[in-house]
Amino acid sequence: MRRLRRQLVICFTAIVIAYVGIVLLLVWQQDALVFPGAGRGDRGCGDLPAVRVVELVRSQGLRFRIAIAQSKGAPRAVAVLFVGNGEDLLSGANAATEMAEYEMEVIAVEHPGYGASQGLPSVASLLDAASVAGAYARVRADELHLPLVAIGTSLGSFCAVHVAAEGRCDRLLLRAPPASLLAAARARFWWLPVRLVLRHRFDNLGQAKNVRCPAMVVHGDQDRIVPLEQGAELVAAFAGPSQLVVAQGYEHNNVPWSRRGPLGDRIAAFLKFP
Repeated sequence: MRRLRRQLVICFTAIVIAYVGIVLLLVWQQDALVFPGAGRGDRGCGDLPAVRVVELVRSQGLRFRIAIAQSKGAPRAVAVLFVGNGEDLLSGANAATEMAEYEMEVIAVEHPGYGASQGLPSVASLLDAASVAGAYARVRADELHLPLVAIGTSLGSFCAVHVAAEGRCDRLLLRAPPASLLAAARARFWWLPVRLVLRHRFDNLGQAKNVRCPAMVVHGDQDRIVPLEQGAELVAAFAGPSQLVVAQGYEHNNVPWSRRGPLGDRIAAFLKFP
């Protein structure tokens, strides 16, 4: 009996040590988990046709890059697009080219700390860049006498919602958005004390009450990173008219949104302006 008790104590101690080690690893590697595409160097923007790169300046004179893709014909809207946490300027340029097929001039933003964009990624730096890019896009839209659309995918949804909450855009389009980074982390790592250790408190739900423009959320029903319920919760929280489009059979990273994809007509109808 005594031997069994000793073995149980040893086993329990080993489990506790392993758990504490995992928590400490999470704290140590948190930036790499939240911003996996940061600090990997500059891949450039490729040789994409009708795409040009511009530098903008945010707080403290730090520069970040945007890639601007033109529509084939005269644009009917301007869009500012924010990519996910593993994507850089090249990814943004590809996404901008894809979304330009909706007859929009699309401005894709590279997050601070990614590629050649200066600074470190954080809630403050990403939302700061989003505000600067949103203002730039708003000016461009006004020059062309066109509406402005804010677009965000996954991590980029926090930036797009921020721009919409500032009242800069006329439409908001989101793909697989978390209600908050805390909610997404708790859903995936329910067995870890993420509420205590999470430093990067991105929060879409907290800004939703200030989003009064029409909004569309496209979310996969097989999303295991950000559950569909979070997209639905966000739709219900927006102050303006909003709709949820469920991508049947799709996960987090493959939700289609191209003009020629299965949801193209739904998205095109949402992006159609009078």
